[in-house]
Amino acid sequence: MPKTPEFISDRLPRVTVKDVRRFADTVEIRDARAFAAELQAFVHERVEAVEHPAALEVQAVEQSLARKAAALRADTRWAPGKTDIQRGRTLLLEAFNQPQNLPIPKFAELANKSRQQIYKDIVARRLLALSVGPRGQKLPDWQLDPVKQQLTQTVLQEIEDIDNWAIYRALSEPLEGLGERSPVDAVTAGSIDEVAGAVFNVLGIHVH
Repeated sequence: MPKTPEFISDRLPRVTVKDVRRFADTVEIRDARAFAAELQAFVHERVEAVEHPAALEVQAVEQSLARKAAALRADTRWAPGKTDIQRGRTLLLEAFNQPQNLPIPKFAELANKSRQQIYKDIVARRLLALSVGPRGQKLPDWQLDPVKQQLTQTVLQEIEDIDNWAIYRALSEPLEGLGERSPVDAVTAGSIDEVAGAVFNVLGIHVH
């Protein structure tokens, strides 16, 4: 089986100080260890520069794919127009104003907590809060259920750089793997980690 230059390079024996001493009669070596390291790097560079047939084949495939990708690429980057932005904002407002999304005072009352505690839980990513512009924040009422709240918190604690609306959709929309139920509808006390894993998959997040 042909070996690629990278395969060969990784398995070359290391140049030692003893090897370097072979050059003592030819050149003046001030630092044998440094010279050995430079020589090792030089050998690797030369081996990896060899155009091996297998490498050439891979390179040809990559170039072909690059050409095809370039042919599909638009001349200008797509950007949402005013109509797209307005439509998106309208959809967010419709979701935001759903009766199951509660203002903080109402959520605090039903949760038997102070508003200050609710704010603290939002900041600490124990509760999911939604917002649209200056309209304040609302919380999905499923978080009044201890198990569903624990699922939400498990997801929030693992990710910080994803928009809350994306998390909301991942938690509330039906998934084929959960029998066409949403994660918050499917979760039980014994399946929080499993259902959270399904949410992470939807969000494209790999959690160790």
